[in-house]
Amino acid sequence: MIRKKKSKKVIETQHVFTENNQVFIKNESSYKKSTRTVWSPIPFKWVSIAKVQETLVLK
Repeated sequence: MIRKKKSKKVIETQHVFTENNQVFIKNESSYKKSTRTVWSPIPFKWVSIAKVQETLVLK
């Protein structure tokens, strides 16, 4: 009998940081063996938990 290995689920993540209310994401090219890390700003809007709860629709 041949047993198949169970595949593990992988969580995909990205490196981010914030500075002066701007969110930056690490460019994928920076993951390779490069001596220079490149960060790019991304559009991101902070939303309060209260605002999120207001928009939730419970069924």
